[in-house]
Amino acid sequence: MKFLKSLLAAILGSFIALGLLFLLAIGMIGALMPAEETVSVAPSSVLKIDLGSTIGEQTVSDPLDLSSIVPYAGSTSSIGILDAVRAIDYAATDPAIKFIYLTNCGSSSGISYMEELREALDRFRASGKPVIAYGENFSFGGYYLASVADKIYADEFASNNILGIATTIIFLKDILDRFGVEMQLIRHGKYKSAGEQFIASDISEANREQNQAMVDALWQAAAGSICESREISLTDLDRMVNNLELNTAQDMIEAGLVDELRTVNGMEQELVTLSGAEKLKDVKMITLDKYIKARIKTDYKAKDKIAIIYADGQINPDGSSDGITADKFQPIIRDLRADSSVKAVVLRVNSPGGSVQPAEIIRTELELLQQEKPLIVSYGTMAASGGYWISAGADKIYSNNTTLTGSIGVFSMLPSLEKTFKDIAHVNPVTVRSHRHADMGSMTRSLDREETAAFQEQVEMIYDHFINIVAEGRGLTPERVDEIAQGRVWCGNEALEINLVNDIGGLKDAVDYAAVAAGLDSYRIEAWPKAQSSLDKLMDSFGSASAAVETLTEPEKIMESLFESVKAEKGIYARLPYIYYFE
Repeated sequence: MKFLKSLLAAILGSFIALGLLFLLAIGMIGALMPAEETVSVAPSSVLKIDLGSTIGEQTVSDPLDLSSIVPYAGSTSSIGILDAVRAIDYAATDPAIKFIYLTNCGSSSGISYMEELREALDRFRASGKPVIAYGENFSFGGYYLASVADKIYADEFASNNILGIATTIIFLKDILDRFGVEMQLIRHGKYKSAGEQFIASDISEANREQNQAMVDALWQAAAGSICESREISLTDLDRMVNNLELNTAQDMIEAGLVDELRTVNGMEQELVTLSGAEKLKDVKMITLDKYIKARIKTDYKAKDKIAIIYADGQINPDGSSDGITADKFQPIIRDLRADSSVKAVVLRVNSPGGSVQPAEIIRTELELLQQEKPLIVSYGTMAASGGYWISAGADKIYSNNTTLTGSIGVFSMLPSLEKTFKDIAHVNPVTVRSHRHADMGSMTRSLDREETAAFQEQVEMIYDHFINIVAEGRGLTPERVDEIAQGRVWCGNEALEINLVNDIGGLKDAVDYAAVAAGLDSYRIEAWPKAQSSLDKLMDSFGSASAAVETLTEPEKIMESLFESVKAEKGIYARLPYIYYFE
């Protein structure tokens, strides 16, 4: 076994060394390459927005994008929603931009990103400049954005995926029972459904109620905008979707959802006509990412700054390589509080929640920052559970209509493998303990009645703390918060009605308000934390490779690794369990 271990370690080490040399070579080549050329915008240009491009929280330009040469490296290049919206707003008054062309409408980013883009496109149209859209196919999110256009073209054979909104919950109790795994769930909140799929074979009535209400609310928000733009009734759209009446491009024409049919070549000729060019090669097309480089510049002469903290992902314990962690965010918040040039902070939350302890550390640091400078919050796709926990006390909270908000509830989940060990694996764990409950929470046995009560007490204490945080931050009574909490998720416009947020708007709205709150006429924006490149991520993966050798070559450590990974589910969480699909 030692020989095998040494052999594998040598082989893997060689691969790592070669990989590092390869990456070093790439870096040296990159360093020798000339600087990125300046992008210019020609007169009478068409701003092309390709929905196949990645729209994310932050703009990430990755000059060493390894995704095309290194398997599974992943591309980190993306267009940040703030830059995208600022670019569209700039284009509205830019004499060089003639109109906006939306394409690849079969793709889409998250529905909240689409909402922010849609609002910007609506402002662009209000300037008197047209927006046109073309779809070879249509996703729901893509059509939701395209519906704002002055004219929508479709391919003659375009397929349509305007089918409604759904969420799928896979219940695992039956299969866990087969393997002897018991998930012990302790929670507070009638609607706090995180973990339910581990302890039940079917959905509870309360969980079904909240999920049905959520998909209905999201559909109303998105479909309502479509119907307003296309001047059709929601009743008619509901009927057509329910009866699968929108199967073909001709169906879309007859329903008033598409204006004209064009082949790809036909659409190219239409662009020639609309742009006033003589030939296709004369059409001056500029993509959104290049337009951002050309027009959205950082004013480095401005001394005052607005900092944007991107709280994107799950809230994880310290040491996690991804998501939101206290050890990563705490020093950032402290530095921004101490930096006199930072006059206001915008917290951009796009998180389903997670672990309670890091959430509380981050919230406390934000509270200290807020004592010295304005703290404005913008919600992305979701600000649920722990995501709401860290942001409830802000000076002002902006949410999109389609943001999933709330889920004010707490749960703890502890797996027990007592039956797995005894009945399936046929092993007999023996625990020697100094006190009766010394091994409480271990996987070798289930909780007893006293231990369950102790965990429930912890959950209740943390839930009460959560309630008080929200009550103080939102100017509500704890009783009122408890009434609208119970782990329930709300759509953004519903959250506005019950005072969980202050206004409907996107990240740009939050930044604009932060500038007003800080009394700033000129400023520059700084983003934190800094986005990680694909090279950084690849190096992280190499860092864990040597540790994997030891685990893979020692069988007993495989069981230890599995044991630790399952045990990691222990703890108390404020987290949203489900994702809603719009495709």
